[in-house]
Amino acid sequence: MSANVKIFLGIIVLLVVGVVLTIALGVGPGGVSPTSTKYDAFATCLKDQGAVFYGAWWCPHCKSQKALFGSSQKLLSYVECSNPEGNTQTPACNDKKIESYPTWEFPTPIKITSSQEPAVCEKTPGVTGESPSCKKSRSPNFKVWIFPDAMIASDTDPVRAGDEWSFAPGSQLRGEVSLKELGKQTSCILPE
Repeated sequence: MSANVKIFLGIIVLLVVGVVLTIALGVGPGGVSPTSTKYDAFATCLKDQGAVFYGAWWCPHCKSQKALFGSSQKLLSYVECSNPEGNTQTPACNDKKIESYPTWEFPTPIKITSSQEPAVCEKTPGVTGESPSCKKSRSPNFKVWIFPDAMIASDTDPVRAGDEWSFAPGSQLRGEVSLKELGKQTSCILPE
């Protein structure tokens, strides 16, 4: 075997070993995992801050919420509320009184800034002067406040100071929530 053939075969062996190691270690160029995304740290922070995302496998809004995170959704603290048949709810979600999907819950107060008065939906139907949006958002367990960009369900009234509304820990932020709003609720830094 000539020296050139040996060098060529040596290069081929090194390339094959490099590719095998790259696949085995799950590391791409520059030492970055090919499955990591720019939202990994953000999703991890949400989980570490105690933010819990409740959803259902059949819910299109939950799918949209998860899609905002890309492959980083696997790092969220997610609770599946639907049983496999799709028509009953799990005991964990029943205990938390989860009534709509997606729902986010935080261990700290939910803070909303709004100069607009929210529609307030009482637990009991037929309240005089009730907003039409309450008919579809009513909750048997909570009073619901509907702001232009957020819906909060809580069993206690918020504390208000000017345009700042503060809801007790354990209140629920319902519907699809922007990543910016999730960052604001938890002080997690949203990547650029």
